[in-house]
Amino acid sequence: MPAKTKKLDFEIEYDLVVTGPGMAGVSAALAAARLGCKTCLIEKPVFPGGLATSGCVLYYLPLSDNRGNQVTFGIAEELLLASIKYGPGDIPTDWMIGPKPKSRYGSKFNPSSFIMAMDELLLEAGVDFWLDTLVCGAKLSKGKLTGIEVENKSGRGLIKGKSFIDASGDADLAYRAGAPCETQLNFLSVWGLGYSLDMAKKAVEQNSGEPLMQLIADGASDAGAGHPEGLRHFSGVVGKDVSEFILRGRKLFLDSYKKQQAERGPNGRKDLFPALLPAMADFRTTRRIEGVYTLKDGEQFKHFPDCVGVAADWRGGNNLWEMPYRSLLAQKVRGLMAAGRCAATAGDAWAVFRVIQAAAMTGEICGLASAMSIERKCTPDKLNLTELQNELKKRRFLLDLRELNLGEEVKNEPVFNIPHEKYYD
Repeated sequence: MPAKTKKLDFEIEYDLVVTGPGMAGVSAALAAARLGCKTCLIEKPVFPGGLATSGCVLYYLPLSDNRGNQVTFGIAEELLLASIKYGPGDIPTDWMIGPKPKSRYGSKFNPSSFIMAMDELLLEAGVDFWLDTLVCGAKLSKGKLTGIEVENKSGRGLIKGKSFIDASGDADLAYRAGAPCETQLNFLSVWGLGYSLDMAKKAVEQNSGEPLMQLIADGASDAGAGHPEGLRHFSGVVGKDVSEFILRGRKLFLDSYKKQQAERGPNGRKDLFPALLPAMADFRTTRRIEGVYTLKDGEQFKHFPDCVGVAADWRGGNNLWEMPYRSLLAQKVRGLMAAGRCAATAGDAWAVFRVIQAAAMTGEICGLASAMSIERKCTPDKLNLTELQNELKKRRFLLDLRELNLGEEVKNEPVFNIPHEKYYD
């Protein structure tokens, strides 16, 4: 006889369900809740911010390019300002001065201070938190996502919704719902915060506590430089790989501190020590959706008629990328959008859109699109794109790179609209 289905311990329904409280999830939840959607935010960690806070990646990457143009707006900018509201960090005053400014529109921040600021914003907006809650499965009806099975201290339950956003960073919800996904391996890397007597002395000299916030980082760069020789790469969606990645990262810190403390003599352990280690794995790319359109290498400076936002490459700021709306729509599963690291981007495009400010931007787009589709009683793939773009323009979103008059750098190649219906059963 077939096994009996376990009775659920609870069931609840929302308008919009967002999985993942990173920068994309926070932005999505804020955008929708402020439009009156009954919105919940689900994730296993207990802090909002994802890698920005729990991963100790403490620099809010720039909203501007290297020409002094601000290209990313909306909640992404609001969260930049919130990141330094209750802690150290300063936005450069000269980021828009001259054709080649020396700085860009971003800032360092303190992770704990940023967490408190995001809590404040989310609670003010009326977002319902489901923290320490694990996504375990997905419920569909005729190809449309209708609910998420979760587990927490209350047991196993079902959270139902009219629309869903996967901002997990790992496409966990999309994968469990049966949407096509792609994965990528990672170099070993780890970030944290440290204390040292040297920085304490500097803080006293400057009469400021800001120098106490010392970034410690080890392992590989984004391009792989510094990955331990001979060490394999790691998958962020294989359980044992995740454990080994975390433990090897902490071992890098331990070896470094052992050496530095020994060099300082008997008081070394008191003069130099870690303050905060990452509370999640510092993966860069794990799993993402195969969207209705996947943004890929070579498409910087390319204009898309369904553009819903622009991000500057954080690695120098020269290249600019438009985000097509189709890249936020999962294939095969209706009623599901993907924001941040698990949106449909590949290669260089994945590197650009996985980071803090770009994730916040795509989160707001998904939150707004989901709220509008709920109001119009349709799924996001059926939403009138012109209406969405008009709403984004009200929020100062840049939707066409050609408005920046970048000249020959812009590759205005023709883009063919692909019918959404091709990607759904």
